[in-house]
Amino acid sequence: MFFYISFLRPPPNTCSTTVSVTPQICNDLRTEYLDGVQDIYFSWVSVSTGEETRSIKLTTWRGQSSAYKEIPVPHPRSSANGPWRLVLTSDPKSSRVRLDAANVLPFPVISMPITFGKAQSSKSKAKLQDQIERVYSLGEDKTIIITEQTSFDLDKKIWDSGVGLSSWLIQHPPSFLSSPEALRILELGAGTGIASIVLGVLRSEDRIITTDVESAMPLLLHNITANQSSVEATVLDWDDETLPECVQDVGSFDVIIMADVTYNTASFPSLVRTLKNLVSLAAKRPQVLLGYKERDPGERALWAMAEAAGITLKDIGRIAGAGGVPIEIWESVDT
Repeated sequence: MFFYISFLRPPPNTCSTTVSVTPQICNDLRTEYLDGVQDIYFSWVSVSTGEETRSIKLTTWRGQSSAYKEIPVPHPRSSANGPWRLVLTSDPKSSRVRLDAANVLPFPVISMPITFGKAQSSKSKAKLQDQIERVYSLGEDKTIIITEQTSFDLDKKIWDSGVGLSSWLIQHPPSFLSSPEALRILELGAGTGIASIVLGVLRSEDRIITTDVESAMPLLLHNITANQSSVEATVLDWDDETLPECVQDVGSFDVIIMADVTYNTASFPSLVRTLKNLVSLAAKRPQVLLGYKERDPGERALWAMAEAAGITLKDIGRIAGAGGVPIEIWESVDT
């Protein structure tokens, strides 16, 4: 399990006075608060120059009692010099999430640009930001930036299993990552696209197609473009019996990855049918890699359904994060 610093009340796009925010530290679905004491620091990053102010303690999180506390944030001294982004972090030395190490601290959050000094009408004051960003470090100097919606659309948020699978790819590289040949990789239920974008950094020579439903496409395409990634995105709805044309054109995939695809047990028949169709296209059985976090024991019915369709998965490890329910990594085996 991981914990995330988020805005219950996000900042506005423009501000003439002090910015006020309501930070929370929760799990990915915002169903559980961090139970403990955690300092939260803030800094400002200039959009035009990249200048970042010194991190200063903003508040101390004390569990649910802090969850609805609105806090004023002093604006940067040179606030008139273009828009600024607000950073909230639990580590005053870093505003990045380290995928190459154990993530035990709450993940930092970065606002969209805030412009200071403009007078606001009462109507404009209600315009709060609808997106945030998080920066993920892959080790060395490699980073990616993932944008999320502040609304709680499920396909527009980072979920634990996407982070866990991405961390596993870096900390425990599967054998396919060392292949000298260019691979064909497909992701199902990509959401924000973090796992595919990470693979695009690790395997820039591969053809990687990331998929989800139509509503996920704008944000997914934004994240691909923002990271200058060669990953392709297309709509693949598991309820559609016909695979997308670009997926059919590739035909045989070497690797299929999935993360947090088990939250809706009613979708399992469609998901398994999609997997079976993909496997049947392949000249050689593809390697399937699944990142999974248990939210309900009934989700584990997927394993038996997949095995009945000829896809057997074995448990190969855990990403523990900050504790609680770990992220399990499952891999297909030849039968």
